Amino acid sequence: MVTTKRKKGVVGWKEHAGLPDLKIKDVVAKIDTGATLSSIHASDIKITTKAGVKYVSFKVMKRNNTVKKAKAPLAGYKRIRSSDGDVERRPLIKTTLLLDGIEKKIELTLADRRLMDYTMLIGRKALGRQWMVNPSVSFLAKTTEAKKKAKK
Repeated sequence: MVTTKRKKGVVGWKEHAGLPDLKIKDVVAKIDTGATLSSIHASDIKITTKAGVKYVSFKVMKRNNTVKKAKAPLAGYKRIRSSDGDVERRPLIKTTLLLDGIEKKIELTLADRRLMDYTMLIGRKALGRQWMVNPSVSFLAKTTEAKKKAKK
C-alpha cells in the first residue's frame, strides 16, 4: 500500500480565523504551540438547560470593539493551568474552526482574555497535523475572502 503525504499548510504566529458555528466570520487569533487547547475571550457566560441539554451563552468582544453574542451546547468543563501556575475551571464547547480555507472541529474553552492582546488563542490540538507554524511571520493563511477571489 502506497501512502502519500499530504502537504501541510503553513500559518504565522497570528492569523485570521473564523468560527462559522458561532457566526463569527473573522477574529485575529494567536497561534500558541505551548497551549494544548484553544480558547476565546468570553464575557457574560450563562449556563442554561433546554430539553435536558445544557447550553452556554456568552459574548465575544473582538479587538475592534464589536460584540458578538453566541450560544453553543456545553461539552463540559476543563481545568486549565495558566503559564503562571494558576488552575482555572473553564466551560468547554465543540465548534468549527475555519483557518486557511479549511474547516476543522475543535474544542474551545471560554475564558476572560480581556487583558490579553488577542481575542482567540489556537492551541496545538486544533492545529493537529494539518498546519506548521512559522513564528517569524504573521497572516500567512489565506482568508476565506481571498480564496473566493482566487477562484474567480
